[in-house]
Amino acid sequence: MAPDQPIESHAKHPVLGPAIAVYDDRAKTKRTLIVEIALVPIGIMGVFLGNSDLSHANTLLGAAEIVVGIFLVVYGIRGAILDYRRLGHRIRLMIARDGFELYPGHGPVSWNDVADISDPRAPDGQPRTLRVQLNDRRSYAERHGLSVGARLMLALNRGDLILGTGMAMPVVDAERLMRKRLFEFQSPGAAPGEQPTPSPFPRTRRLTRKR
Repeated sequence: MAPDQPIESHAKHPVLGPAIAVYDDRAKTKRTLIVEIALVPIGIMGVFLGNSDLSHANTLLGAAEIVVGIFLVVYGIRGAILDYRRLGHRIRLMIARDGFELYPGHGPVSWNDVADISDPRAPDGQPRTLRVQLNDRRSYAERHGLSVGARLMLALNRGDLILGTGMAMPVVDAERLMRKRLFEFQSPGAAPGEQPTPSPFPRTRRLTRKR
């Protein structure tokens, strides 16, 4: 991250209320974009070599090279498109009073949808990535109108939302702030055993900054 790049600012989300706007780590996003673009020709070369091996009766090796090559191409293209879109947003994550929103993403997420915020692979309290556990994966997918690909990724991530690591704010600080907002949202006036009702949000909203 550039030393002069701001990490966060106070803002107001049009749906979720007062928020902390966490900026994107522009330098890291650009480096990742370059790597993802480089994966595409590597994957194409893998497919080419796989076809060559298949034609020479090296079936197992050829099939493996084709599968890996296709994976690299798809992964590189998908990641490059996403990171290119991220470069169009100064803000990467809004952590608000009533929920959060990742840019670009599938719209605002209410704290009602969230069961916990943690990375189970980092029990020492040093999260490797910002990971959100949902109360009901299927209900979330329906209300946000997720595509088949997005639903598949959600299932592969065991029903968790992976918000990533590309923020200017350290992951541990972002997780701590999100857990604090989740606790504040769940605590006031909540009767024992009471389950809040999820509130669907519009999928497309424009961000407004507090002046």
